[in-house]
Amino acid sequence: MIDTIYEVNYDIDTMTIYQPDLSDRPGPKYRAIAQAIAEDIASGRLTPGTRLPPHRDLAWRLGVTVGTISRAYGEAARLNLVDGEVGRGTYVQDPADSGPTSLMEPHPHLIEMTQNSPALGPHGAALGDSLRSLAAARNGNALLGYNSEIGPLAHRQAGAQWLSRVGLNVSADDVIIVGGAQSALLSTLQSFSHAGDPVLLEALTYSQLIDGVHFTQRRGVAVALDDEGITPDALDAACTASGAKLLFLVPTLQNPTNGVMSLARRQAIVDVARRHDLLIVEDDVYGYLIKDRPAPIASLAPERTIYITSASKSLAPGLRVAWVTAPRHHLSRLAEAVRITTVTQPALTGAVVSQWIEDGRAEDLLLWQRQETAARYEIAAKYLDGMDWRGHAAAFHVLLHLPPPWQADDFAARARQIGITVSPLTPFAVQANDAAQAIRITLSQSPDRATLERALSTLRDLWARGPNRPRAII
Repeated sequence: MIDTIYEVNYDIDTMTIYQPDLSDRPGPKYRAIAQAIAEDIASGRLTPGTRLPPHRDLAWRLGVTVGTISRAYGEAARLNLVDGEVGRGTYVQDPADSGPTSLMEPHPHLIEMTQNSPALGPHGAALGDSLRSLAAARNGNALLGYNSEIGPLAHRQAGAQWLSRVGLNVSADDVIIVGGAQSALLSTLQSFSHAGDPVLLEALTYSQLIDGVHFTQRRGVAVALDDEGITPDALDAACTASGAKLLFLVPTLQNPTNGVMSLARRQAIVDVARRHDLLIVEDDVYGYLIKDRPAPIASLAPERTIYITSASKSLAPGLRVAWVTAPRHHLSRLAEAVRITTVTQPALTGAVVSQWIEDGRAEDLLLWQRQETAARYEIAAKYLDGMDWRGHAAAFHVLLHLPPPWQADDFAARARQIGITVSPLTPFAVQANDAAQAIRITLSQSPDRATLERALSTLRDLWARGPNRPRAII
Protein backbone atom coordinates (compact mmCIF):
# COMPACT_ATOMS: atom_id res chain seq x y z
CA MET A 1 0.00 0.00 0.00
CA ILE A 2 1.41 3.40 -1.02
CA ASP A 3 1.23 6.24 1.47
CA THR A 4 -0.05 9.53 0.12
CA ILE A 5 2.22 12.44 0.96
CA TYR A 6 0.58 15.74 1.83
CA GLU A 7 2.32 19.07 2.03
CA VAL A 8 0.75 21.27 4.67
CA ASN A 9 1.58 24.87 5.46
CA TYR A 10 1.47 25.17 9.24
CA ASP A 11 1.04 28.46 11.04
CA ILE A 12 4.51 28.91 12.58
CA ASP A 13 3.53 32.13 14.36
CA THR A 14 0.70 30.31 16.15
CA MET A 15 3.11 27.51 17.08
CA THR A 16 5.63 29.86 18.69
CA ILE A 17 3.16 32.22 20.37
CA TYR A 18 0.51 29.85 21.75
CA GLN A 19 0.42 29.59 25.52
CA PRO A 20 -2.50 28.06 27.43
CA ASP A 21 -4.13 30.10 30.18
CA LEU A 22 -3.78 28.15 33.44
CA SER A 23 -5.30 30.71 35.78
CA ASP A 24 -8.04 29.47 38.10
CA ARG A 25 -7.52 25.84 37.11
CA PRO A 26 -7.25 23.51 40.11
CA GLY A 27 -5.58 20.13 40.08
CA PRO A 28 -2.41 18.82 38.45
CA LYS A 29 -0.73 21.14 35.96
CA TYR A 30 -0.74 18.58 33.14
CA ARG A 31 -4.53 18.21 33.36
CA ALA A 32 -4.95 21.99 33.50
CA ILE A 33 -2.88 22.34 30.30
CA ALA A 34 -4.87 19.60 28.55
CA GLN A 35 -8.14 21.24 29.61
CA ALA A 36 -6.92 24.63 28.33
CA ILE A 37 -6.01 23.06 24.98
CA ALA A 38 -9.48 21.49 24.79
CA GLU A 39 -11.18 24.82 25.49
CA ASP A 40 -8.97 26.71 23.02
CA ILE A 41 -9.84 24.18 20.31
CA ALA A 42 -13.54 24.48 21.12
CA SER A 43 -13.37 28.30 21.01
CA GLY A 44 -11.48 28.36 17.72
CA ARG A 45 -8.31 29.84 19.16
CA LEU A 46 -6.52 26.66 18.10
CA THR A 47 -7.50 25.49 14.62
CA PRO A 48 -6.94 22.08 13.00
CA GLY A 49 -3.38 21.69 11.75
CA THR A 50 -1.91 24.14 14.25
CA ARG A 51 1.41 22.92 15.61
CA LEU A 52 1.74 23.21 19.38
CA PRO A 53 4.99 24.53 20.87
CA PRO A 54 7.85 22.08 21.46
CA HIS A 55 7.87 20.53 24.92
CA ARG A 56 10.88 22.44 26.20
CA ASP A 57 9.69 25.82 24.91
CA LEU A 58 6.26 25.57 26.52
CA ALA A 59 7.74 24.16 29.74
CA TRP A 60 10.05 27.17 30.01
CA ARG A 61 7.24 29.67 29.37
CA LEU A 62 4.87 28.04 31.89
CA GLY A 63 7.55 27.37 34.51
CA VAL A 64 6.88 23.63 34.65
CA THR A 65 8.92 20.53 33.86
CA VAL A 66 9.26 19.06 30.40
CA GLY A 67 7.66 15.94 31.84
CA THR A 68 4.54 17.94 32.73
CA ILE A 69 4.20 19.12 29.13
CA SER A 70 4.71 15.55 27.88
CA ARG A 71 1.93 14.33 30.15
CA ALA A 72 -0.32 17.23 29.07
CA TYR A 73 0.18 16.53 25.37
CA GLY A 74 -0.28 12.83 26.06
CA GLU A 75 -3.58 13.54 27.82
CA ALA A 76 -4.69 15.74 24.94
CA ALA A 77 -3.76 12.98 22.49
CA ARG A 78 -5.64 10.41 24.56
CA LEU A 79 -8.72 12.59 24.11
CA ASN A 80 -8.10 12.83 20.35
CA LEU A 81 -7.53 16.59 20.57
CA VAL A 82 -4.02 16.49 19.14
CA ASP A 83 -1.83 14.07 17.27
CA GLY A 84 1.93 13.54 17.31
CA GLU A 85 3.59 13.29 13.92
CA VAL A 86 6.92 11.51 14.03
CA GLY A 87 9.81 13.94 13.66
CA ARG A 88 7.50 16.94 13.20
CA GLY A 89 5.77 17.72 16.48
CA THR A 90 2.27 17.81 18.00
CA TYR A 91 -0.66 19.13 15.96
CA VAL A 92 -4.30 19.99 16.61
CA GLN A 93 -6.65 17.43 15.11
CA ASP A 94 -9.78 18.18 13.14
CA PRO A 95 -12.72 17.86 15.58
CA ALA A 96 -14.60 15.91 12.92
CA ASP A 97 -12.01 13.15 13.27
CA SER A 98 -11.87 13.25 17.06
CA GLY A 99 -13.31 10.81 19.56
CA PRO A 100 -14.26 11.58 23.18
CA THR A 101 -13.16 14.93 24.60
CA SER A 102 -14.13 14.57 28.24
CA LEU A 103 -11.11 14.57 30.53
CA MET A 104 -12.73 11.72 32.44
CA GLU A 105 -13.73 9.54 29.48
CA PRO A 106 -11.12 7.10 28.11
CA HIS A 107 -10.79 6.38 24.42
CA PRO A 108 -12.90 3.26 23.81
CA HIS A 109 -10.40 1.47 21.56
CA LEU A 110 -7.07 2.00 23.32
CA ILE A 111 -5.12 -0.76 25.02
CA GLU A 112 -3.76 1.05 28.08
CA MET A 113 -0.18 0.16 28.99
CA THR A 114 0.78 3.26 30.97
CA GLN A 115 -0.53 2.76 34.50
CA ASN A 116 1.40 0.62 36.98
CA SER A 117 -1.37 -1.22 38.78
CA PRO A 118 -2.00 -4.84 39.78
CA ALA A 119 -3.84 -7.20 37.50
CA LEU A 120 -7.27 -8.15 38.81
CA GLY A 121 -8.76 -11.64 38.92
CA PRO A 122 -10.35 -13.17 42.04
CA HIS A 123 -10.42 -9.78 43.76
CA GLY A 124 -14.02 -8.95 42.86
CA ALA A 125 -15.35 -12.13 44.44
CA ALA A 126 -13.23 -11.52 47.54
CA LEU A 127 -14.62 -8.00 47.82
CA GLY A 128 -18.20 -9.30 47.56
CA ASP A 129 -17.58 -11.77 50.37
CA SER A 130 -16.05 -9.07 52.56
CA LEU A 131 -18.87 -6.58 52.00
CA ARG A 132 -21.46 -9.20 52.88
CA SER A 133 -19.49 -10.13 55.99
CA LEU A 134 -19.11 -6.51 57.07
CA ALA A 135 -22.81 -5.85 56.51
CA ALA A 136 -23.77 -8.93 58.54
CA ALA A 137 -21.64 -7.69 61.44
CA ARG A 138 -24.13 -4.83 61.94
CA ASN A 139 -21.44 -2.18 62.35
CA GLY A 140 -22.34 -0.26 59.21
CA ASN A 141 -22.72 3.07 61.00
CA ALA A 142 -19.22 2.74 62.43
CA LEU A 143 -17.84 2.27 58.94
CA LEU A 144 -19.70 5.30 57.62
CA GLY A 145 -18.79 7.73 60.39
CA TYR A 146 -15.67 9.71 61.15
CA ASN A 147 -12.88 7.84 62.85
CA SER A 148 -9.38 8.56 64.08
CA GLU A 149 -7.24 10.66 61.76
CA ILE A 150 -4.55 7.97 61.94
CA GLY A 151 -6.96 5.07 61.39
CA PRO A 152 -8.89 2.79 63.76
CA LEU A 153 -6.81 0.69 66.14
CA ALA A 154 -7.93 -2.58 64.53
CA HIS A 155 -6.79 -1.37 61.12
CA ARG A 156 -3.42 -0.27 62.48
CA GLN A 157 -3.01 -3.68 64.13
CA ALA A 158 -3.66 -5.35 60.77
CA GLY A 159 -1.18 -2.93 59.20
CA ALA A 160 1.49 -3.88 61.73
CA GLN A 161 0.81 -7.53 60.90
CA TRP A 162 1.24 -6.81 57.17
CA LEU A 163 4.51 -4.93 57.78
CA SER A 164 5.87 -7.90 59.71
CA ARG A 165 5.88 -9.85 56.43
CA VAL A 166 8.92 -7.85 55.28
CA GLY A 167 10.72 -7.98 58.63
CA LEU A 168 9.50 -4.80 60.31
CA ASN A 169 8.74 -5.53 63.95
CA VAL A 170 6.31 -2.73 64.85
CA SER A 171 3.16 -2.35 66.94
CA ALA A 172 -0.11 -0.62 66.09
CA ASP A 173 1.19 2.47 67.90
CA ASP A 174 4.01 2.67 65.34
CA VAL A 175 1.63 2.69 62.34
CA ILE A 176 -0.70 5.27 60.86
CA ILE A 177 -3.20 4.73 58.06
CA VAL A 178 -3.23 7.14 55.12
CA GLY A 179 -5.51 7.21 52.09
CA GLY A 180 -2.94 5.94 49.59
CA ALA A 181 0.83 6.09 49.24
CA GLN A 182 0.71 9.25 47.09
CA SER A 183 -1.04 11.08 49.92
CA ALA A 184 1.53 9.75 52.39
CA LEU A 185 4.42 10.90 50.17
CA LEU A 186 2.94 14.38 49.80
CA SER A 187 2.26 14.68 53.54
CA THR A 188 5.85 13.62 54.24
CA LEU A 189 7.19 16.17 51.77
CA GLN A 190 5.19 18.94 53.41
CA SER A 191 6.02 17.84 56.95
CA PHE A 192 9.79 17.60 56.64
CA SER A 193 10.75 20.30 54.14
CA HIS A 194 9.82 23.85 53.24
CA ALA A 195 9.19 25.74 50.00
CA GLY A 196 12.49 26.27 48.23
CA ASP A 197 14.26 23.40 50.02
CA PRO A 198 16.32 20.92 48.01
CA VAL A 199 14.89 17.39 48.04
CA LEU A 200 16.89 14.37 46.86
CA LEU A 201 15.15 12.20 44.26
CA GLU A 202 16.23 9.29 42.11
CA ALA A 203 17.21 10.70 38.70
CA LEU A 204 14.34 8.68 37.23
CA THR A 205 11.42 8.27 39.58
CA TYR A 206 7.66 8.14 40.05
CA SER A 207 6.27 11.00 37.96
CA GLN A 208 3.65 12.07 40.49
CA LEU A 209 6.37 12.47 43.12
CA ILE A 210 8.11 14.90 40.77
CA ASP A 211 4.79 16.69 40.28
CA GLY A 212 4.37 16.87 44.07
CA VAL A 213 7.83 18.38 44.51
CA HIS A 214 7.07 21.09 41.97
CA PHE A 215 3.53 21.63 43.28
CA THR A 216 4.84 22.30 46.81
CA GLN A 217 7.63 24.51 45.40
CA ARG A 218 10.49 22.29 46.54
CA ARG A 219 13.61 21.88 44.43
CA GLY A 220 14.20 18.37 43.14
CA VAL A 221 17.86 17.27 43.11
CA ALA A 222 18.58 14.25 40.88
CA VAL A 223 20.73 11.41 42.25
CA ALA A 224 22.29 9.19 39.59
CA LEU A 225 21.20 5.56 39.23
CA ASP A 226 22.81 2.34 38.12
CA ASP A 227 21.21 -1.08 37.71
CA GLU A 228 20.52 -1.37 41.47
CA GLY A 229 19.31 2.17 42.13
CA ILE A 230 20.99 5.31 43.43
CA THR A 231 24.72 4.93 44.02
CA PRO A 232 26.45 5.84 47.31
CA ASP A 233 28.95 8.11 45.55
CA ALA A 234 26.21 9.98 43.70
CA LEU A 235 24.21 10.37 46.90
CA ASP A 236 27.26 11.64 48.79
CA ALA A 237 28.01 14.17 46.06
CA ALA A 238 24.39 15.37 45.88
CA CYS A 239 24.24 15.83 49.65
CA THR A 240 27.47 17.83 49.66
CA ALA A 241 26.46 20.02 46.72
CA SER A 242 22.85 20.70 47.73
CA GLY A 243 22.76 20.48 51.52
CA ALA A 244 19.51 18.52 51.21
CA LYS A 245 18.25 16.64 54.28
CA LEU A 246 15.38 14.64 52.76
CA LEU A 247 15.75 11.64 50.42
CA PHE A 248 12.97 9.79 48.59
CA LEU A 249 13.77 6.40 47.08
CA VAL A 250 12.23 3.11 45.90
CA PRO A 251 14.86 0.44 46.68
CA THR A 252 12.74 -2.53 45.60
CA LEU A 253 11.43 -2.69 42.00
CA GLN A 254 12.31 0.92 41.37
CA ASN A 255 9.92 2.79 39.11
CA PRO A 256 10.64 3.01 36.18
CA THR A 257 13.96 1.11 36.05
CA ASN A 258 12.86 -2.05 37.95
CA GLY A 259 16.14 -1.96 39.90
CA VAL A 260 16.40 -3.87 43.16
CA MET A 261 19.05 -2.74 45.64
CA SER A 262 21.19 -5.45 47.13
CA LEU A 263 21.53 -5.60 50.89
CA ALA A 264 25.10 -4.30 50.58
CA ARG A 265 23.93 -1.31 48.54
CA ARG A 266 21.19 -0.55 51.06
CA GLN A 267 23.72 -0.55 53.89
CA ALA A 268 26.03 1.74 51.91
CA ILE A 269 23.14 4.19 51.32
CA VAL A 270 22.36 4.13 55.04
CA ASP A 271 26.01 4.92 55.82
CA VAL A 272 25.90 7.99 53.58
CA ALA A 273 22.57 9.06 55.10
CA ARG A 274 23.99 8.88 58.62
CA ARG A 275 27.06 10.83 57.61
CA HIS A 276 24.92 13.65 56.19
CA ASP A 277 22.06 13.32 58.71
CA LEU A 278 19.53 12.52 55.98
CA LEU A 279 15.91 11.60 56.62
CA ILE A 280 15.07 8.69 54.27
CA VAL A 281 11.60 8.16 52.84
CA GLU A 282 11.41 4.53 51.71
CA ASP A 283 8.61 3.97 49.22
CA ASP A 284 8.09 0.19 49.33
CA VAL A 285 4.80 -0.17 47.48
CA TYR A 286 6.23 -2.84 45.15
CA GLY A 287 8.36 -4.71 47.67
CA TYR A 288 5.66 -7.20 48.60
CA LEU A 289 5.62 -8.56 45.06
CA ILE A 290 9.01 -10.24 45.56
CA LYS A 291 8.94 -13.34 47.74
CA ASP A 292 12.59 -13.26 48.85
CA ARG A 293 13.50 -9.60 48.84
CA PRO A 294 16.28 -7.72 50.69
CA ALA A 295 15.47 -6.26 54.08
CA PRO A 296 13.80 -2.83 54.00
CA ILE A 297 16.03 0.15 54.63
CA ALA A 298 13.72 0.93 57.56
CA SER A 299 15.04 -2.20 59.29
CA LEU A 300 18.65 -1.07 58.74
CA ALA A 301 18.16 2.55 59.81
CA PRO A 302 14.95 2.72 61.85
CA GLU A 303 16.08 5.97 63.52
CA ARG A 304 15.95 7.94 60.25
CA THR A 305 13.53 6.18 57.91
CA ILE A 306 9.91 6.89 57.10
CA TYR A 307 8.56 3.68 55.57
CA ILE A 308 5.52 3.77 53.26
CA THR A 309 3.67 0.90 51.61
CA SER A 310 0.12 0.38 50.41
CA ALA A 311 -2.57 -2.08 49.39
CA SER A 312 -2.97 -0.35 46.02
CA LYS A 313 0.05 -2.07 44.46
CA SER A 314 0.17 -5.33 46.40
CA LEU A 315 -3.57 -6.11 46.38
CA ALA A 316 -5.86 -3.89 44.27
CA PRO A 317 -5.51 -0.31 42.96
CA GLY A 318 -8.91 0.80 44.22
CA LEU A 319 -8.00 -0.01 47.83
CA ARG A 320 -6.51 3.36 48.75
CA VAL A 321 -4.98 2.24 52.03
CA ALA A 322 -1.37 3.04 52.90
CA TRP A 323 0.55 2.16 56.04
CA VAL A 324 3.30 4.40 57.35
CA THR A 325 5.77 3.72 60.12
CA ALA A 326 8.61 5.92 61.38
CA PRO A 327 10.35 7.00 64.58
CA ARG A 328 7.64 8.14 67.02
CA HIS A 329 8.59 11.85 66.94
CA HIS A 330 8.44 11.84 63.13
CA LEU A 331 5.24 9.82 63.10
CA SER A 332 3.37 12.30 65.30
CA ARG A 333 4.40 15.17 63.03
CA LEU A 334 3.28 13.25 59.98
CA ALA A 335 -0.03 12.37 61.66
CA GLU A 336 -0.71 16.07 62.13
CA ALA A 337 -0.16 16.70 58.40
CA VAL A 338 -2.48 13.82 57.55
CA ARG A 339 -5.15 15.23 59.90
CA ILE A 340 -4.95 18.66 58.28
CA THR A 341 -5.15 17.34 54.73
CA THR A 342 -7.65 14.48 55.05
CA VAL A 343 -9.33 14.92 58.49
CA THR A 344 -10.00 11.19 58.80
CA GLN A 345 -9.33 7.95 56.96
CA PRO A 346 -12.11 6.10 55.10
CA ALA A 347 -13.06 3.16 57.31
CA LEU A 348 -14.77 1.00 54.69
CA THR A 349 -11.74 0.28 52.49
CA GLY A 350 -9.61 -0.02 55.61
CA ALA A 351 -12.04 -2.61 56.99
CA VAL A 352 -11.91 -4.65 53.77
CA VAL A 353 -8.11 -4.69 53.67
CA SER A 354 -7.83 -5.45 57.40
CA GLN A 355 -10.24 -8.36 57.06
CA TRP A 356 -8.24 -9.74 54.14
CA ILE A 357 -5.03 -9.55 56.16
CA GLU A 358 -6.55 -11.22 59.21
CA ASP A 359 -8.32 -14.08 57.41
CA GLY A 360 -5.41 -14.84 55.04
CA ARG A 361 -7.12 -13.67 51.89
CA ALA A 362 -4.52 -10.92 51.38
CA GLU A 363 -1.82 -13.59 51.32
CA ASP A 364 -3.79 -15.63 48.77
CA LEU A 365 -4.37 -12.62 46.53
CA LEU A 366 -0.73 -11.62 46.77
CA LEU A 367 0.30 -15.12 45.71
CA TRP A 368 -2.12 -14.91 42.77
CA GLN A 369 -0.63 -11.54 41.84
CA ARG A 370 2.90 -12.90 41.86
CA GLN A 371 1.92 -15.82 39.63
CA GLU A 372 0.01 -13.63 37.18
CA THR A 373 2.82 -11.06 37.06
CA ALA A 374 5.40 -13.77 36.40
CA ALA A 375 3.25 -15.24 33.61
CA ARG A 376 2.93 -11.85 31.93
CA TYR A 377 6.66 -11.30 32.26
CA GLU A 378 7.23 -14.54 30.35
CA ILE A 379 4.94 -13.28 27.60
CA ALA A 380 6.95 -10.05 27.44
CA ALA A 381 10.21 -11.99 27.28
CA LYS A 382 8.86 -13.91 24.28
CA TYR A 383 7.80 -10.87 22.26
CA LEU A 384 10.71 -8.59 23.24
CA ASP A 385 13.37 -11.21 22.57
CA GLY A 386 16.31 -9.68 20.71
CA MET A 387 15.40 -6.14 21.77
CA ASP A 388 17.11 -3.95 24.39
CA TRP A 389 14.75 -4.25 27.32
CA ARG A 390 14.78 -4.62 31.07
CA GLY A 391 12.23 -6.16 33.39
CA HIS A 392 11.74 -8.25 36.49
CA ALA A 393 9.50 -11.28 36.95
CA ALA A 394 7.79 -9.55 39.90
CA ALA A 395 7.34 -6.13 38.23
CA PHE A 396 4.25 -4.74 36.55
CA HIS A 397 6.20 -3.17 33.68
CA VAL A 398 9.23 -3.47 31.43
CA LEU A 399 11.52 -0.77 30.07
CA LEU A 400 12.22 -0.92 26.33
CA HIS A 401 15.19 1.06 25.00
CA LEU A 402 14.72 2.30 21.45
CA PRO A 403 17.36 2.17 18.73
CA PRO A 404 18.12 5.28 16.63
CA PRO A 405 16.48 7.00 14.93
CA TRP A 406 13.50 6.33 17.21
CA GLN A 407 12.65 9.03 19.75
CA ALA A 408 10.57 7.93 22.74
CA ASP A 409 7.90 10.63 22.33
CA ASP A 410 7.56 9.73 18.64
CA PHE A 411 7.25 6.01 19.41
CA ALA A 412 4.56 6.72 22.03
CA ALA A 413 2.67 8.94 19.58
CA ARG A 414 2.84 6.34 16.81
CA ALA A 415 1.76 3.58 19.22
CA ARG A 416 -1.23 5.68 20.25
CA GLN A 417 -2.23 6.04 16.59
CA ILE A 418 -2.49 2.26 16.35
CA GLY A 419 -4.42 1.91 19.61
CA ILE A 420 -1.81 1.34 22.35
CA THR A 421 -0.65 3.77 25.02
CA VAL A 422 2.87 3.54 26.41
CA SER A 423 4.95 5.96 28.48
CA PRO A 424 8.12 7.74 27.33
CA LEU A 425 10.58 8.37 30.15
CA THR A 426 10.37 12.17 30.08
CA PRO A 427 7.75 12.43 32.87
CA PHE A 428 9.92 10.22 35.10
CA ALA A 429 13.05 12.39 34.76
CA VAL A 430 13.91 14.95 37.43
CA GLN A 431 16.16 16.56 34.82
CA ALA A 432 15.08 16.30 31.18
CA ASN A 433 18.54 15.18 30.04
CA ASP A 434 18.25 12.04 32.19
CA ALA A 435 15.37 10.69 30.12
CA ALA A 436 16.80 7.99 27.86
CA GLN A 437 15.13 7.11 24.57
CA ALA A 438 13.09 4.37 26.17
CA ILE A 439 9.47 3.61 26.92
CA ARG A 440 7.77 2.00 29.89
CA ILE A 441 5.31 -0.72 28.94
CA THR A 442 2.93 -1.86 31.66
CA LEU A 443 2.07 -5.54 31.44
CA SER A 444 -0.51 -5.77 34.19
CA GLN A 445 -3.12 -3.35 32.89
CA SER A 446 -4.25 -5.41 29.89
CA PRO A 447 -7.51 -7.14 30.80
CA ASP A 448 -6.15 -10.59 29.90
CA ARG A 449 -3.05 -12.33 28.58
CA ALA A 450 -4.41 -12.59 25.03
CA THR A 451 -4.79 -8.81 24.86
CA LEU A 452 -1.28 -8.42 26.24
CA GLU A 453 0.12 -10.72 23.55
CA ARG A 454 -1.68 -8.81 20.81
CA ALA A 455 -0.40 -5.46 22.11
CA LEU A 456 3.21 -6.64 22.49
CA SER A 457 3.17 -8.17 19.00
CA THR A 458 1.95 -4.86 17.58
CA LEU A 459 4.59 -2.88 19.47
CA ARG A 460 7.30 -5.24 18.25
CA ASP A 461 6.20 -4.70 14.66
CA LEU A 462 6.23 -0.92 15.18
CA TRP A 463 9.73 -1.09 16.71
CA ALA A 464 10.99 -3.15 13.79
CA ARG A 465 9.54 -0.83 11.12
CA GLY A 466 11.28 2.23 12.52
CA PRO A 467 10.00 5.81 12.57
CA ASN A 468 10.32 6.51 8.83
CA ARG A 469 7.12 5.83 6.92
CA PRO A 470 7.46 4.44 3.38
CA ARG A 471 7.16 7.01 0.62
CA ALA A 472 5.89 6.65 -2.91
CA ILE A 473 8.46 6.86 -5.66
CA ILE A 474 6.96 8.69 -8.63
